[in-house]
Amino acid sequence: MGQGVTAGFTLYVRFFYPIHWLYNLQVTIYDQTGKVVGTGFSPDGSLVVIPVRTESPTNWLRASALGYASDPLTVIQASPLFWVVGGTSTIPVENIGGDYWVVIQLFQ
Repeated sequence: MGQGVTAGFTLYVRFFYPIHWLYNLQVTIYDQTGKVVGTGFSPDGSLVVIPVRTESPTNWLRASALGYASDPLTVIQASPLFWVVGGTSTIPVENIGGDYWVVIQLFQ
């Protein structure tokens, strides 16, 4: 017999990195075994909605983000300054699925 989807999750992912502009944030969602179960992309640091379907019971999900940040004044500079930022957030989830809000605090 083939395995079907045992749970469906929708992750609403936001980012926290004060007083800076965010760019090209790649988000990867992992289950408790380390398996990648979803991905998303935010070109401007805004909300990312990531649907996740799993075939095994899931107790928690880890969201990992990696992208770039710059100073708000970069927009008016001749040679803008960008740096890499990243972070993770782990949330407990119910085996039956559901909607979850995740905030990832980013660090340089």
